[in-house]
Parts: sequence; structure tokens; C-alpha cells
Amino acid sequence: MSARLILVTLAVAIYAASAVDGSPTSSSSEETMEVIESLERQCLQRTGSSETFEKLVAGFTFAPMCFAGHLDLDGLISGFDELNDSNRVQYFDTYCPQLNQSLQCVNPLFDLLRKCWDGEELAIWDIMFNMVPEALNLICKDHGEIFFRLDRPEYSMCVTRFEDYAVECAGKISNSTETMHLSKLNEEQCYELREFRSCVAQKLDICKASGIIELADVFYKPLMKASSCAKYIDLEPNNPVDTNEIS
Repeated sequence: MSARLILVTLAVAIYAASAVDGSPTSSSSEETMEVIESLERQCLQRTGSSETFEKLVAGFTFAPMCFAGHLDLDGLISGFDELNDSNRVQYFDTYCPQLNQSLQCVNPLFDLLRKCWDGEELAIWDIMFNMVPEALNLICKDHGEIFFRLDRPEYSMCVTRFEDYAVECAGKISNSTETMHLSKLNEEQCYELREFRSCVAQKLDICKASGIIELADVFYKPLMKASSCAKYIDLEPNNPVDTNEIS
């Protein structure tokens, strides 16, 4: 379902772009237009008017200008290509505040999209929305330490093994949990998801690559917050590897 929702976002952006440059909407793929029309119908059904959908189109149209007002994108990209230990403090002190300020450009769009979805689809939107600040916090933490960690040999070894770790730990998740809606997860299923994360964290301890679990948490934490698991488990898990030194 998340892939479909991402497609909706892209579809509205394409629709908005075509409205600006005058190109016919028929140039978009048939599937994209079907998604746009579906979103428009749902907005109409949920709100009783076409106003929300029209505001969405307008919002996507003006979003690039909003970003340009808060974020030096050229400097962000060119500076990242030259990033090293000598300039990382200046780089992240410059661009992390800009990135956080630019979130105000997408907040209104997510608020509008929420009006057009309900139930499980709304929960997925909230996961996607909450992933953004989680990801920014991780990127900016300790002036981009996550990027420099991933270049170390022990991290490269863990990255190559991560898929195997994930498959092995997935055995802790039952079929019933895999197919259950987020809002209907029971206590046992929430514990299964917590145990999956703990299993991955413990596997990563083998090569002392503690920071990699933070990448998984970018999705895990918003997922837990959007589910019924808040009633059963701690949404801010402790890492068993936090106290280990990385050689």
C-alpha cells in the first residue's frame, strides 16, 4: 500500500507540473492519471467539495519555490561531494537548519492529503510523514557521523550481511502479524515486531556497527507510533550495542 501512496504523491506533482508548463495531461501515463482521478474522487467523497484536491495541486506547484526560499540546494549537493572530517561541522551546521526549515513546505501538503485518506491509508501517510524528521535527525546527528561510519571497514562488512540478518530475524514474525492491519495489532504481535528489531540489533553487535540499527529505526519508530503498539511496548527502544566502542 505504501508504494501506491508514493505513486499518488508523484502523480499529483506531475499533474501540477503539467498545469504550469501547459503540457497536456494526456502526456502522463494512463496509470498515473488513474491514480490522480482516484485521489480526486476520494478528496471529493471525504470533504464534500473539490477544494482540497485543488489546493493539493496548487501546493505541489508552488512547493519548489518554497524550498528554494529555505534551502540552498546547489550548495547542499556540491558541498556533500566535497565532505570530509575537516569541513563536516561547518557543512552540517549550515544545511541542517535549512533542511529543517524546508519541512514547512511539505507540512501543508501532508495535512491536505490526510483529509483525503482514512483508516490504514492514513496510518501509512503518517508513517511516511514521521519518517522525514527521523531521517533528518539521523543525518544531522553528530555532524553527519552516520555517513562517516558507513565508510569504515567493519560497517561495510555489516552492510553486506544485513540482508541475511534481516531474513534470519524475520523468523520471529508470524504470518498473522505480516497480514494484520497496523491499527489491529495485538500485544503478542507488537512484541514480535519488537523482537525482530532486537534481533537485528544483536546481529549487528557482532561487528560492532551499532549505528546501522538507527537506519532501521527511521522506519521502525514511525511504524510503531502509527500502530496500536503504543499500548504495549516502549516506542523508544534501547540499543544493546549503544555502550560498545567501535574499533
